[in-house]
Amino acid sequence: MTDRSVYDLLPAIHRIRDRAQGDPLRALLSVIQSQVTAVEDDIAQLYDDAFIETCQEWVVPYIGDLLGVLPLLPIDDPAFTQRGYVANTLGYRRRKGTVAVLEQLARDLSAWPAVAVEFFESLVTTQHVNHPRLRATATADVRDGYALQYVGTPFESVTHTADIRHIDIGRGRYNIANVGLSLWTLQSYPLTGVTSRQVDSTRFVFDALGTSAPLFAIPDTRPANGQMTPLNVPLPLTRRSMRHDLGHYYGDTGDPETVVVAVNGSVQPRGSVVVCDLSDTPTGWAHQPTAAKVAVDPELGRVAFGKAPTGEVTASYAYGFAGDLGGGPYDKRGALAAHLVAPTWQAGVMRDPPPTDPRIKATLSDAVKEWNQQPPGSSGVIVLMESATLTESLSTQAKRIQVPAGSRLVVVSGLWPEEEGDDPTAPPARLTGRVAPRSVRTHLNGAFEVVGTAPADSSEPGILVLMGVLLEGSLTVKAGTLGSLVISHSTLAPGHAALKCEANPRLSVSLERSITGEVVPADPTVGLSLSACIVDGDVSSGDLVVDSSTVLGSVRARTLSATSTIFVGPVDVQRRQVGCVRYSYLPVSSAVPRRFRCHPVDGAAAARVFPSFSSTAYGSPDYAVLRTSAPAEITEGAEGETEMGAWRFLQSPRRLRNLRAALDEYLRFGLEAGVSRAAQRQSAGESP
Repeated sequence: MTDRSVYDLLPAIHRIRDRAQGDPLRALLSVIQSQVTAVEDDIAQLYDDAFIETCQEWVVPYIGDLLGVLPLLPIDDPAFTQRGYVANTLGYRRRKGTVAVLEQLARDLSAWPAVAVEFFESLVTTQHVNHPRLRATATADVRDGYALQYVGTPFESVTHTADIRHIDIGRGRYNIANVGLSLWTLQSYPLTGVTSRQVDSTRFVFDALGTSAPLFAIPDTRPANGQMTPLNVPLPLTRRSMRHDLGHYYGDTGDPETVVVAVNGSVQPRGSVVVCDLSDTPTGWAHQPTAAKVAVDPELGRVAFGKAPTGEVTASYAYGFAGDLGGGPYDKRGALAAHLVAPTWQAGVMRDPPPTDPRIKATLSDAVKEWNQQPPGSSGVIVLMESATLTESLSTQAKRIQVPAGSRLVVVSGLWPEEEGDDPTAPPARLTGRVAPRSVRTHLNGAFEVVGTAPADSSEPGILVLMGVLLEGSLTVKAGTLGSLVISHSTLAPGHAALKCEANPRLSVSLERSITGEVVPADPTVGLSLSACIVDGDVSSGDLVVDSSTVLGSVRARTLSATSTIFVGPVDVQRRQVGCVRYSYLPVSSAVPRRFRCHPVDGAAAARVFPSFSSTAYGSPDYAVLRTSAPAEITEGAEGETEMGAWRFLQSPRRLRNLRAALDEYLRFGLEAGVSRAAQRQSAGESP
């Protein structure tokens, strides 16, 4: 291998003569060089493929086969890999039968936090006087409220009498031969610098929309002494747990991985924070702190000041959700790469922009104004660089977003980091086309309008992409010629936002991994595509394509093609000679094209087969998540025997099947293991 090209390896006399003739030999060898580079890269990759840490994903099962690893079902999710399972196989076998191995096995195969419990330790027994177990008392300490809130969870300290039912079928639990594995399917998503929603002069809600939702803990992934505790899993914060571990959960140093309350950027000290109940009462909230205190209720996501703050209240916290869907701070590089095409212009938006970089604007309006001056055919990016609320109005002809013919504009929440360029002596700078779509979820509040200014007969009308935002207000496509509106990994808050489309004969609207309320364009001919979306309302469209989505309202469309989707309300399609509905749930009375493996199959089955959700209230951590008790026809009835609906991309049934298949190999003889999902809402006293 060499860094020198084939042309550089030629004798100097040939290169001199080639330059004299206009470099024809260099041009020829540049073609050969591309193939040489491809061969060298392949040889280097072959070396990397010999190691589980560096091999390509398709090589992982082949290395596993060399170790005799049990073949598992593939998970169709680029973020999921069985690399850890294969890499740790030898370690599993050396420590077979231990709780630590079972926890690690569950984490590697499910990618969810897991806790293993040997239930014989939770049994009430007559103890030997020489070997007392002080923690295994026969009666519960009713004065220890902190411990009692974990009754029924893997962290309980209360003992039980024996249960002889089998745990592997989910019936029994407390027995000598039983081992329980609890999986936390909800994840924590940390946000920093969120503008808190004001209720009155002293009361605020953490959520930018004013939704009362529980705060979640950011789990410490390095358990002390290898022992999993409530601090190591993404639990919803309770009042007792936050009060008990206030020093762990509340950070007065601005740590983004803790709960933080700030006024005008000044963090409120931990000593002034009291954790209490701020639930609703006929006269207001249940508690009003004294003047020097700040009251926080983690179960409702509320904060109350004893004295009215004299500036903007912001908060850093984590919310809980089932996966990477909707507007969130998770990494969206893969989705952005599909829409970011050779940007020629880029701007950022921060409320306090640095004076040294004129490309960073103080408002979205300023960034849009500069974009509207770009020539047709431009490819632009506007990076929303903070999780704060931007209250603006782009609803006048002078302010609305304009997308000319051949142009593409991407508005994305994320970071625009300073990087070193080709000149090592130059200071780091922000480069056009470089965006890190993570760690930020901007809240847009107002009326936003976009218009396509291409001629009606244009062969390439413009494209607008909105990614990673939480929208409150309205997004309107004005009459004109816009080719495509793409809403990706965003939330048009149900009940708080509206998507409107006026006459645009060329317009197609695509929603990807997004949450929205009703979608009823003013122009009924607008084509609509939904992919891994939650629609909390009715849908009306021309040509409708739905893939792996959950629609909680009714549907009216001219044509319909649907796969692995849950339609809760009736579906009425005008042209039923075209299209197909596959692997989906929809009411039997729906008028749709031909069905293929849909449920329920008839009226008799409809009484038993129907979707049951943990919650259908937007803002709940388990929003639109199917209950574990839902019928198998729905939880395993989608294409590939996965669950129907918006959460299909999580591949939960396959993860659980893989885990159950691998457990027997690593259990000691005589033991039984049960796998369960921890409670979606684990408040005080609630068990999984």
